[in-house]
Amino acid sequence: MKRTSNVPGMIRWIKKGGGTFTLNNRIIKQGQRFDARLEDIPEAFRDVVVRLDREVKEVLPVAPAQPSKVEYFVKHKAGGYYNVVDVDGKIQNEKAMKKDKAEDLIAALQK
Repeated sequence: MKRTSNVPGMIRWIKKGGGTFTLNNRIIKQGQRFDARLEDIPEAFRDVVVRLDREVKEVLPVAPAQPSKVEYFVKHKAGGYYNVVDVDGKIQNEKAMKKDKAEDLIAALQK
């Protein structure tokens, strides 16, 4: 079975000849196989690399993520003070506050 890269838009290359060159902060040595886009390889080094993949992996368009509606709750801390927490339990306020201010913060966060 032939090993191929799974990253869209990437092409599998092998470096021929002596010496090394740097590609995206990686040192590519002689005989090393690597994945890169055609535009990532400088013109000066295109004679020392050989393309192994015949076809380019197609870049699929990625749909933007839809922001999910987050629910917030008032959680009692101590002494009449409350925290505003989300579903994961992360505290949304910097300091504990009175209940009416906590409810106002929830209303502002849910807008």
